[in-house]
Amino acid sequence: MLDAPVSGGEKGAIDAALSIMVGGEKADFDAALPIFQALGKTITHLGPLGAGGFTKLANQIIVAVNLTALGEALTLARKAGLDRALTLKALGGGLAASKCLEQKTPNYVAGTYNPGFKIDLHFKDLGLIMESSRALGVPLPCTAVVQELFNALRVKGKGGLDHSGVITLLEELAGMPNPS
Repeated sequence: MLDAPVSGGEKGAIDAALSIMVGGEKADFDAALPIFQALGKTITHLGPLGAGGFTKLANQIIVAVNLTALGEALTLARKAGLDRALTLKALGGGLAASKCLEQKTPNYVAGTYNPGFKIDLHFKDLGLIMESSRALGVPLPCTAVVQELFNALRVKGKGGLDHSGVITLLEELAGMPNPS
């Protein structure tokens, strides 16, 4: 048996370019490798069973915090009167560039957040992350704040939005209606 969570979103799945994080015995990994190669480009055997799952949790921390940071940055830029598409172009060319910025730019420009990966699902992952962090004795203060922002979105009935839709809550907190 292997655990083999993936990352790369809907686009990564369509393009067979997923990152696949695998835990389990090396012989089992080697036997399954041709299947993984049909699905992804970055395939990493990380150690014993469970290692893939913990790596996926680490991935989900980065994605949730990154999307929240993008939401904050774009809310600040919008409030300052900046053009969103131009701001995203500028950010994407520097150190702030990320797969999140690249893949979610169409959502931000359109101001629509049709689900690729739903807030509800990411909130579930954030719960697993916080449970694991407590069990392992690892404080995750930024992740805890992001979890509460995702919780607020769910309470507001926005759990079905794409996880990049965290920006809608940040814009609301800044007294700004959704631009769409």
